[in-house]
Amino acid sequence: MGIGKWVGILLLASAAWLFPMQAEGGAAGKAAARAMKSHSLKAGHKVNPEILRRDLMRDKATKVRALAAERRVFRYTTKDRARQELRKGIAPQSHMTSRAVRGRPLSPEMAQKKYGLPQHPQVRETIRLPKGQPVRTNKSLGGAPGVGEITSPKQIPPKAIEKVIPLR
Repeated sequence: MGIGKWVGILLLASAAWLFPMQAEGGAAGKAAARAMKSHSLKAGHKVNPEILRRDLMRDKATKVRALAAERRVFRYTTKDRARQELRKGIAPQSHMTSRAVRGRPLSPEMAQKKYGLPQHPQVRETIRLPKGQPVRTNKSLGGAPGVGEITSPKQIPPKAIEKVIPLR
């Protein structure tokens, strides 16, 4: 074998060691599979597993920063999920809007389009994130261009949910 082949083999082996293939699977694959089994798909809503995978991989790669000041945000979700979150809190990695602005809540259709949600939300939660809360700030995938979102690697306690408003 020539030296060029050995260099190629060595490069491939080091690339496999530096960039393991399971980074593409694992949690991202499980999240996509879970989304495909959800009732939103049964109700006729299309869930693009590629967007879910890209979103999860991008969130993992984004640096976590502590909030410099308290911030109010919205979370569009279903009634059942809102009830559960009022009891147990908001799970880590859950998506929220980047800021809460005054005014009427968006319609379910507009919220789905703007934020790239997999299904029509039924309620809007207003959440107060305390100063120092670790968050990741990104642009929402699958939604309107330039619309921001926040995720937190830590669970958000139920007392942070200030109000839940049904959408019309």
